[in-house]
This record gives sequence, C-alpha cells and structure tokens, in this order.
Amino acid sequence: MQPSRRFCDTNGSSDSAEAISQHNEDGLVYNQEDVQDRIAINNRSILTTSNIWDYLAYYFPCFSWMPNYTLTKFLGDLTAGLSVASFQIPLALSYATSLAHVEPLSGLYSLAITPFIYAIFGSVPQMIVGPESAISLVVGQAVEPMVNHDERISTISISIVVTFISGSFLLFLGIFRLGFLGNILSRALLRGFICSVGFVMIINSLISELKLDKVLATSPEHYHTPFEKILFLIKYGQHNYHAPTAILSLYSFIILMLMKVMKKRLMKRFKWVIFVPEILIVIVGTIMFSFHFDIKHKFDISIIGDFKVNGFDSLHNPLDKTNRLLLKPLLDAGIVCAVLGFFESTTASKALGTTYDLTVSSNRELVALGSMNIVGSLFGALPAFGGYGRSKINALSGGQTVMSGVCLGSVTLFTIKFFLPVVHNTPTCVLSVVTSVVGLTLLEEAPTDLKFYFQSHGYNELIVLGLTFITTIFYSVEVGICVGCCYSIISIIKHSAQSRIQILAKRKGDNRFSNADELGIFDGENNNNNTFFEPLLEDLDEDRLVVKIPEPLTFTNTEDLKERLSRLERFGSVRVHPGRRDLRSRDKTKYIIFDLHGMTYIDASAAQILLEIILAYNRRQVFVFFVRVPMRREVRQRFERSGLNKIIVTKSPSATNTGQNLFPELSPYFEDITDALAYIESMKSPVMTDDQESFYSNRLINSAIV
Repeated sequence: MQPSRRFCDTNGSSDSAEAISQHNEDGLVYNQEDVQDRIAINNRSILTTSNIWDYLAYYFPCFSWMPNYTLTKFLGDLTAGLSVASFQIPLALSYATSLAHVEPLSGLYSLAITPFIYAIFGSVPQMIVGPESAISLVVGQAVEPMVNHDERISTISISIVVTFISGSFLLFLGIFRLGFLGNILSRALLRGFICSVGFVMIINSLISELKLDKVLATSPEHYHTPFEKILFLIKYGQHNYHAPTAILSLYSFIILMLMKVMKKRLMKRFKWVIFVPEILIVIVGTIMFSFHFDIKHKFDISIIGDFKVNGFDSLHNPLDKTNRLLLKPLLDAGIVCAVLGFFESTTASKALGTTYDLTVSSNRELVALGSMNIVGSLFGALPAFGGYGRSKINALSGGQTVMSGVCLGSVTLFTIKFFLPVVHNTPTCVLSVVTSVVGLTLLEEAPTDLKFYFQSHGYNELIVLGLTFITTIFYSVEVGICVGCCYSIISIIKHSAQSRIQILAKRKGDNRFSNADELGIFDGENNNNNTFFEPLLEDLDEDRLVVKIPEPLTFTNTEDLKERLSRLERFGSVRVHPGRRDLRSRDKTKYIIFDLHGMTYIDASAAQILLEIILAYNRRQVFVFFVRVPMRREVRQRFERSGLNKIIVTKSPSATNTGQNLFPELSPYFEDITDALAYIESMKSPVMTDDQESFYSNRLINSAIV
C-alpha cells in the first residue's frame, strides 16, 4: 500500500538532519528510524511495530497494572480480599462437602491457588475466581456413582482429573482462538441450567440436612438422578430422618434467611451493610455451638471431623498411571465443567466490563481459566471459574486489580495452615443449609425471566429453558446442558439456513420500494386492530419481479433461496404455503431484478448455486438484473470469476469484464431499481440497439454452452 504522503526525506541528502525529529500535521513527533515502521491511514501516522513490553502486557496482563501499582490500591485490594474471604471460605467448604462430595481441602485449595495464576493471565481486574456451585454439582454427580461402585477410587484423584480435563480443554480453545463458541450458549439456556442447578442443590442438601446419607447409601434401590432422590425423600424421609440434625438445620436456615432479608432492607439506608458476612456469622456461631455442647457425642450430629490432609502435602501428577485410568470415564464431566465455567466467567466478565468500561478478550480469558485449572489440578483442587456475584462484591469493597484475588488466596492459605482444627467442629448439616440458601438464590431471577419470555412471546427461549430444566431433573446436569446446547445449535443452523429474500413493490406516491409481504396487507402505523385496508403498494407488471437479498449468501442458505424464488414466481409471496394452488403463472415472468444491497459476502458454493439459478432463468428466456451490488471487492471479484457477469443483463454490455472495478460509473451493475426498470422499458421498445442485440445473442450462447 502506498502512503498518502511522505513522512521525511530518506534519500541521504543534507536535509536528513532535519528529519531526525519531524512534526507531522497530525500532531505526531517521530524520529527518522521510525519512518519505515509507520503507515498513513486517514491522514494519520500510525506506528506499526511494537516492543517487547507491548506483547508482554497483552499475553501477560499483569505487566499492564504492575508498573502503576500503588500502596493505596493495595489497601483497597486487601480490604476487598478480606471481605470476599469472609463468605467464600465457608462456601468453598460447603461446595466441596455437600455438592462435590470430595475432601474439604479440595474446595479450599481451589479458592487459594487459582487466584494467583489468574493474577498473571487474567484481564478482568475485579474478577474473583474459585469453586462454583454448578460446577461442583457436576463434579459431585461424577463422584457419587464412581465411589459407590468402587470404594478404592480416591475422591482426590477424581477432583484432579476433572480439573485437569477442564483446564486443558479451555487452554486448547484459548490457544486456537475459539472463544466465539461461547455465543451458542443463550441466556435462556443459562437460565434453565441455573434453575435446575438451584433445584438440585436444594434436593441434595435436604438429604444431609435430615441426616439421610447413610440411608441413601444402604438402600436396596439406586437413587442417582434428582428425580429419583425426590422419590427417595418421599419414601424414606418421613420415618428415617434424624430429629436433632433436622432441628439444627431448620434453625440455621431460618437465621440465615432472616439475616439476608434484614440485610437487603438495611442496605437501602446503610451502604456498609453489604459487607456484613451473614454466612460467616452463622458458620462461626454453629462451630462455637458444636464445640461448647459437643453435639457430635451428645446428639449424634455429624461434623466435618478429621478429614484427609496427607493427600494434599505434595503436588500430584494428573497424568500418572492411576489418573490416566480415570480420563475416559471423567471426560464428559470435565468438558461440561469447562463449558459451564467458561460461560459463567464470560457472563461475569461481560457484566463487569459493561459496568466498569473494560475491554475483555474471550480468548485471553480462556487461556487464563485453562492455565489456572491445570495448575489447580496439581494441588487436587476443584475446578475454579469466575463468578459475577462475588466479583461485584469485590469491586464494591474497594478491589481495583487482580491483587484482591491474591489477597483472598493468601487468607485462604493462612486458614488452611492455622485454622483447620477450628473447621473440624463445623456441622455438615449447616454447610448443607448454606448450599440450600445458595440454591434458592439461583432460583430468584427465574420468575422475572419467565415473565419476560411470556410477554415477548419468546417461545423458543421457553423451550430451551424447559428442556434444560426437565432433562437435568430427570437425568443429570451433563445431559441437561447437552440437550440444551444441541437444541440451540439446531436453532442456529435452522436460522442460518433460511433465506430471507423479499418481494419488493413500489410504494404509492414515491419511488421507494418496500417489502410487499409487510406493507401489502396491514398498515401497522395507522391500524392497531390489524384490519384490512387498501394496499400501500403499487402492483408491478406481471412480467417482472423485484427480489431483494438482504443477507450474505453461503452454502447454508442458497439452496433455500432456490425454493423461495420458485414460491415467489408461483404465488408472488414467500409466505404462501407451497401446497396451495398457483396464484400466478411462472411463464409470465420475463424479468427478475435482484436487489443485492446487504449481501456483503458470498462464498464459492453459493456463487455456484446462484449461477445455476440464473442459467435456468436464461433457458426460460428470463432476463436477470443485478442492482445495488455491494462495493466490497471480494463480492465483485466472486461475481466476475464465477461467470455471473456474463449471463446477467448489464447496463453496458461491453463492460462485463470489470468485476474488480469498484467505481459505479464503470460498473456493469445497475445503481438502483428504477434504473433497471427503465432499462426494461427500453428493451421492450420496438427499436433495439446493436449492443442490446449482441448481448442477447451472447447470453443465449453462454447459457446453451453451460
């Protein structure tokens, strides 16, 4: 590309000294050695090279904030890290024991290790990563059947393998820049999944809150799916529940819910109330109650007790001989965790980006999430991802950089090192109560979304939501998300495979053309009762059709274009059922004008099908016109190289070999519909020019040869 102007004298003349520091008219000052690295774009000087720090800051975002990090920012991050730790550490314990059915340290290490890795690769300053309820539930549904069928399988090994698979899958997607795949997961799919996860969390937690775990394990029937567990509670719950455990669970639930309600009401008057850790208060209170009254021995209420720590005193190899045997059976669970975690993290990062004016790269986030989970698997941690709720609290608490996550991880490591004896006395039923409250929170937004979908007639979204919820309840979380994704993919393919061509007609009173199917039946502006009225459009002559193709043409939608063109010729509309009797004769069509405004792309397969369509029109003595062809070079070159220009009517028959020409005055295509209609009138006149006669002969010869 030739620059629009010269930046300095580089021919070695005596004036070169003046070029050492030049001041351009766009306000940029640069040195002579930079000239070869600059280009002129829109009269601005753009530096095209980058130094090593630019690349480091892109691939390692920590280099972008570390040089400007101050003590003030650290104090804000420390305060935020302590605030988030006050409720995230109890949640990590709850997710590990109640949902994932793994050792408590797996949840704590997930909260402790992964923030350090995200601080290096993560690009969202306020993001807090750690174990998530939905992902922990997926791990739990993988752990439960495997451990029940083979007690020799270690839950630590399952956690290692699932986390490693998730991290590797996300890292693969990030390296190959496949972050756009997250777009297939719709908001309705996520809502259906979140609702089902909240419901499953409540059902699973209810078993622990009534101390029915041993009854479930020793029952002659197998109860794995959420629906089966509901049947289990109905059959065994009434006569086998443990009264002291149920009473403690009920009081803990009531206290926690009352504190949440009071917190919401007081937050309107006192902003600082948001920092009150109601979960930590309930957990600490029940630990003190458990220690003081020795509820384990006096009331037979289960506590966490002594849990395994010897499996976490060294790094693990996710690909050793034992773990390799688990790769295949846990592959589905690992990929589901990765997909769901990426979607939750993406939702959180987009919400934070909108609130705090951040630019978020999905591919860099994939690399960050993948890297931190691979490292987390070395410690036996649960899969960790970003969450919007805790990230928002982190931002409101004063967190400005990812160092707040590092502070959270440091506090968690301190807890693991010095406070595990205190965790020993935590009642397991209270952790299940915390899980139930989180499950109820996940269900809170469902009525609002359902109301919106009903009001806006979003029946497709309701189907996705319902399918995901029902399959999750009756089968599993993995099946639910897979069915929801498959339905979404089918909907996307169906949407992209449908051609959206329009039959155009002239509006009464002016020269504008509009969609005849929209304005030929109802007057939406002046008639709210949808009653019939005098059409707003003028009828064109029966021997001509004006068809608009307002979309890119690809192999997916061009085949449908052929069928819809046939329907237009038979009925004059694409909305008429193809089984009806023909409303017009195809033989009457002599001229077809294609308005290509909006067709910004056409691939080779679509060009081939379009060529066949036009050749078929040529054999029927139907003349084809292209108007308002996009100025994009690749579109016009495709028309030229595929031979389309040779078989359509052009405004200058001798100018058919100008497919690469982007100037309208030299283009073979018509600039608007009225020009093409005027040309048709001239063609129908008894006087025919030599150019027109020559063009007709060449067109018939070309169609006959093909």
